[in-house]
Amino acid sequence: MTAQTSYSINQPVAYAGLIYAQAPHDITSRSVETVAGIDFGVAVSRGTDLEKQIILGGDNTFLGVTIRDLGREGAANTGSIKYSETETAGVMRDGYVWVVCPSGCNPGDPVNYVDATGIIDSGAAVAGETDIVGATFETVAAAGELAVLRLKS
Repeated sequence: MTAQTSYSINQPVAYAGLIYAQAPHDITSRSVETVAGIDFGVAVSRGTDLEKQIILGGDNTFLGVTIRDLGREGAANTGSIKYSETETAGVMRDGYVWVVCPSGCNPGDPVNYVDATGIIDSGAAVAGETDIVGATFETVAAAGELAVLRLKS
C-alpha cells in the first residue's frame, strides 16, 4: 500500500460541517429519514420518530447542524459526500461548526435556514425560512464562503 506522496500547496481552511476548535460541544446521533440524504453543515429537524430520526431543514423542530464524518473521506470521495437515508448522522446541538454562508456574514449576525434545504444563512428569517434562536456567526465571510457558526442549545 502506498502513502500519500504529494500535497496541494493551498490546503482548504475547512469544510462545511467540520467542528471548529476544541471548545465544549453537544453532539447527538440520529438516523437520516430524508430519502435524498443530508449534506454536511446544514440544519436538520426532528423526523417522524422524534427521538431517533432527522429530516433536512424542517420548519418547527430544529435540532442542530450536521457535522462532517471523516469516515467518508478518502480515495473514493467524489466531492458529493453526505449522509444517506437510514445512516446515522452526527448532529451538533451546541458548539462551533463551519458552514457555508450564501449571503456573507459578520460576527454576531443572526442565523436562519431555508426550511426546504437546510441551507444556513445570515439575517432574520423570511417566508420559507426559520430563525435559529441563540445562534450567531463568529467570523467574517464573503458571500458563498465558509464561516464559523456558534450554536447555543
